[in-house]
Amino acid sequence: MFKLTAISATLLILSILALALPSRSVSPASASGSWIVDARHSDAQFSAGGTTDFGKTIMTFTIGFARVSGVVKLDGSNSANSTVDLTIYPASSKAPPIDEDGKAKTQWVVTHANHTLVCFHSKGVQQTADGRLRTTGDLVLTRVDRNVELTPNEAYAGPVYGPPIIHRVIREATFVFDLPAASGDGPKGGGLEISGNMNVSREDFPQLLKAVISTYWPPVVQDENCQFPVGAGSDYIGAQCTGTFLETPPLPEAPHAANAEDYPGPVNFNAIVGQRLTILVHMRSTPTGSAARVTSEN
Repeated sequence: MFKLTAISATLLILSILALALPSRSVSPASASGSWIVDARHSDAQFSAGGTTDFGKTIMTFTIGFARVSGVVKLDGSNSANSTVDLTIYPASSKAPPIDEDGKAKTQWVVTHANHTLVCFHSKGVQQTADGRLRTTGDLVLTRVDRNVELTPNEAYAGPVYGPPIIHRVIREATFVFDLPAASGDGPKGGGLEISGNMNVSREDFPQLLKAVISTYWPPVVQDENCQFPVGAGSDYIGAQCTGTFLETPPLPEAPHAANAEDYPGPVNFNAIVGQRLTILVHMRSTPTGSAARVTSEN
């Protein structure tokens, strides 16, 4: 009798502690409102399956990191009314340089040779059996290419770009998001940390994988803070910057000749052969207004 009573008391204490301790996750019912994705603290990672060592070893390649902006609207009482709109673009600019129609949004990027923009527009959100959020919608790829003319001579003043060639393709795709967790701002600030992933088949959307591979994805620097030294002299080396640095890891190095001359062996030491492209997003969001309501308890 004493053993059973002790076990029951222990279970009772653990139940009370479980109710008293706050949870990091936010239930759908407690997360209702609209949030803006903070591009300064959000990123998207593109990856696909591939091989190295001339096809002998299978591995997953990280193709690049990108910035993410957008708006997330959650309806805790009816998830079907929730929406997710995201824009993914290279970190060479602080904001998307082009719109979905391929038109330049800022004058200084008009002469860039190439631009890639990936957008997602959901069509309702459903909660899965394991408590995550699943949304299917339009995945939009906008690719702008320009022919470049290089005619070196005495009067050469740089490359001449031809008219933009705009490619826009739309396919249906599905994002799966973990239940949002309160961000560092906590319940008072109302911010949300949201992570999600999407798998796109090469067969269903071949243009997407081709565009992602051919795009240059510069490193993403989150929370960048640059300080310019005061009274710099002849040893001035520029601004000193800090932040979280996300860079594509280097591919395995191919063999080379011991005498440092060009390796005469076969090419394609590394190759992307995966049938799926994975898009993994990590987003920090801030509420758009007082209607956003977030709690830290389930």
